[in-house]
Amino acid sequence: MWYCSTYNSSSSFLKNKQGNDNLEQQAQALFKSWFIENAIYSGDKIADYFMPIRGKNLLTSEATGGNVPVVAGGLNPSAYHNTANTDAPVITISASGANAGFVNLWGIPVWSADSSYIDSSVTPYVYFWYNLLKYKQKNIFEAQTGSAQPHIYPKHIGDIEIPNLDLSQIQLYNNVVSTYYHKIDENNTENCRLATLRDTLLPKLMAGNISLDY
Repeated sequence: MWYCSTYNSSSSFLKNKQGNDNLEQQAQALFKSWFIENAIYSGDKIADYFMPIRGKNLLTSEATGGNVPVVAGGLNPSAYHNTANTDAPVITISASGANAGFVNLWGIPVWSADSSYIDSSVTPYVYFWYNLLKYKQKNIFEAQTGSAQPHIYPKHIGDIEIPNLDLSQIQLYNNVVSTYYHKIDENNTENCRLATLRDTLLPKLMAGNISLDY
């Protein structure tokens, strides 16, 4: 099933995909310019600001098949449900498996299962922290524990060292890039609409139930 909620998934609609990639690159470039270049480190950690919330496991057999992605340990949803346990926008961090520590951003509410999450109940600056965590993605992967089954827990995220931060600059950055991510959400919604239209009409066209007029 195609879904339109992550900013890193491939899309069948190239123009919107390219537009989303460009907007995300702008947000990341601005983040590095404001917060990484000339950064000063004095031992601050993410835990000094907040701790991610651990999700609640939901078996695939328990998922109702609604429109809410269930985020577990993989790169894509493990199932779909009819209820979310997060608010949008929300960052998810996969908790176990080969992709433990993978950071993703969703423009719709999701059910966080085998993952940790950061939404507005944790911080009002979700977009800022998403870009910081993506910048630290390599460090997060390196923090995996366990050999047979790698894990990343909220405490591992909390232990990540970060530069000294200025709250007013965080607020300003979050406000600026929110327009980028709102546009990405619009593009993803349009992709969903087009995908639904395609998946509805294509079988009818192939079966000869409808025809195209030129």
